Amino acid sequence: MSILSLAQSALGVGIPVLCYHQVRPESGMTPQKFGGHLDLLRKMGFRTIGLSRLFKAVTGGTALLGPAMVITFDDCTLDNWVYAVPELIRRDMVGVFFAITDFLRPGQARPRADQAAPLEPIPAFPDIMRNALHGHVQGFMNQAEIQSLVHDLGMEVYSHSAAHQACFINSEHAGFLADNSHWSHRFLCGPDSPPETPVHPVGSAYAHAGFGLDRHGRPLELNPEPARLAFCLEDFSASRIFLESVLNRPCPFLCLPWGQYDGVTLKAAAQAGYSGVLNLDRTPVGPGTDPMRTGRLAVRDRKSRPWLALKTLALSLKTLAPLAGAGKQP
Repeated sequence: MSILSLAQSALGVGIPVLCYHQVRPESGMTPQKFGGHLDLLRKMGFRTIGLSRLFKAVTGGTALLGPAMVITFDDCTLDNWVYAVPELIRRDMVGVFFAITDFLRPGQARPRADQAAPLEPIPAFPDIMRNALHGHVQGFMNQAEIQSLVHDLGMEVYSHSAAHQACFINSEHAGFLADNSHWSHRFLCGPDSPPETPVHPVGSAYAHAGFGLDRHGRPLELNPEPARLAFCLEDFSASRIFLESVLNRPCPFLCLPWGQYDGVTLKAAAQAGYSGVLNLDRTPVGPGTDPMRTGRLAVRDRKSRPWLALKTLALSLKTLAPLAGAGKQP
């Protein structure tokens, strides 16, 4: 029995769920840094599991044999396929990927870093989103790639909503459109808006009764509550149904954009057919966790290996979980 297993026997079992985004050479999370994270986690005694195993464990269906953790990736950007997947394969580890299904198009699987072929340059996420909102979705994985993840490589792919729709969450002044501070501003204001158009704090349209335009240029109708419930239900249902048709297997899990939610969000998710919902609250996960409120630890690009070791160790031990800073993340 490992030291971590002994510690869990004494202090209670937790299952860390990590959230990554982009992994690419021209970023703060290079493939080498990400690989170093994986090596550290394996050395600490963790094995990776998917969400299907996780939710059986938290609902009492199946006990885990030894320390386990889940590694997730939001957005299904192409770099996950090209750079993150080879690092996982090299270590016989499992990853869980969340797809924005409106941007998931047909296509042939593109070369990965573990294959002898030229690799496509991959921009940063804000540029990928700006391109996608203009109809250019090459910065995301395509249908062949997520099918290969699931059916060839033993990974898991679930929903990250259909549209990843943003909204202005309040009328506080946060600059002007010319500042170009967030990828969503141009679309929330309208493509023909002048540079001096004011912009406001941005958040999830699934969690706030906000305002602005959707990515088709239509006014968001998120207030009153029944309108937002209908909006969420339509989006979440469409995403689940689409993924199930592409992957030919159930899609019971939803990862919320920005990790934001409220009671309306969760009600819509349940009505849309999801049995588990993931957020970005830094809360412990283990036996007895509400599967509709599954917290994750966001691993930002700037985070070091010692930080990762401390946080994952704390989240793996029920008694020490408050040391991970339990609660909503900034």
